[in-house]
Amino acid sequence: MLSRDQFLRHLREDLVHLYEPRHLRRSPLATLFGVGDRFDSASALQRILIEAIQSLEPPPDEPSRSRAWEVYEPLYYRYVEQLGQEAVAAQMRMSVRHLRRKERDALEVLADRLWARFGLDKAPAPGTEGGDGAAGAGEEALPVSEALSWLSENQEPACSDLNQVLPPVLELARRLADEHHVRLETAVAPELPKVPADPVALRQCLLSLLSVVIPRARGGEVHLSGRALRWEVELRMQCPAYPSGPKPALNDEAASLNMAEELARICKGRLTLSADARAFDATLTLPAVEQLPVLVIEDNADTLQLLQRYMLGTRYRFIGTRDPEQALTLAEQLSPQIIVLDVMMPRVDGWELLDRLRQHPATGRTPVVVCTVLPQKEMARLLGANAFLKKPVTRQAFLAALDLQVESLARTPG
Repeated sequence: MLSRDQFLRHLREDLVHLYEPRHLRRSPLATLFGVGDRFDSASALQRILIEAIQSLEPPPDEPSRSRAWEVYEPLYYRYVEQLGQEAVAAQMRMSVRHLRRKERDALEVLADRLWARFGLDKAPAPGTEGGDGAAGAGEEALPVSEALSWLSENQEPACSDLNQVLPPVLELARRLADEHHVRLETAVAPELPKVPADPVALRQCLLSLLSVVIPRARGGEVHLSGRALRWEVELRMQCPAYPSGPKPALNDEAASLNMAEELARICKGRLTLSADARAFDATLTLPAVEQLPVLVIEDNADTLQLLQRYMLGTRYRFIGTRDPEQALTLAEQLSPQIIVLDVMMPRVDGWELLDRLRQHPATGRTPVVVCTVLPQKEMARLLGANAFLKKPVTRQAFLAALDLQVESLARTPG
């Protein structure tokens, strides 16, 4: 019998390593949740944990400071978004120490829900056989991680033009499809936006998925589609049913899917995978480069240039002005999705401008990130700012603050 404390410890570890397939594949929770024997056990366990957290999201009309939000937000931002404690504490407007207490309480709630859902009062603890197999799996996965380290450690912004990346991928896919007597149907929209991903990593991610689905679809069809969403690009591969019926896992499928998951993470994308003995459905969602407009109001030319560099190769499209008097006019004309505001500017009181932005119908609901040398986070909050950054700010902290606002926009009705 697995003790409650053991379960909570495994749950916390798996959430910390939520996007590391080699860790999830050897987790005892995969066996407890009934997915340990699947060739996609890592992605299956990942889905279970993410969906369990998402099930805790309160309805939109729930008061913002309610207990329900204090359970959901630490779990979502810390583990699904993998943000650091300082960034989440700033977003929730509390100290890091207070956040840690909230995080512990939220983990207890999540553990209770999963414990009840899977009937773990009656579940035996995973045996030692799984431990031996897990060690072997970890040893196999380690070289993959090392081989990809040069991609994940590259600090230079990378960018891929899908209109150039996809044709050679499709050519190789057609050769593989011919070998397995599979009809490859493609429906890729023309002129897809660029994505902030290394072309080599993106190409190999797609080929890893195709190398699994095409042999399984022998004698049938595989559908590959690509389309632009609001601020993202979606690439999808499907085989609704294998023509020859259910198929057991083949030799290298788990390795290929784990490779695809790791490469998707490096490409800053999300891989949603549903693959079993009967069908295959994989969706790779990537942020589109410079599609989401961000208005930066900053009188210092050097800082304005720095923040523009921070946004290069990301989903954000930079719109900058050194003249705060133009802020409302630009906002009306360009409809920015986020506004970054310095409140320490000559001739104009930045706090007054923040209040005007909040009162204006064109910007009243637009997230505002205050970025200033002034240590006045509480003042920013009282005047309606959604986030606060104290200068000097790093690229990581700046983009994390913008990403939090995107998540907030995504869950806002309308």
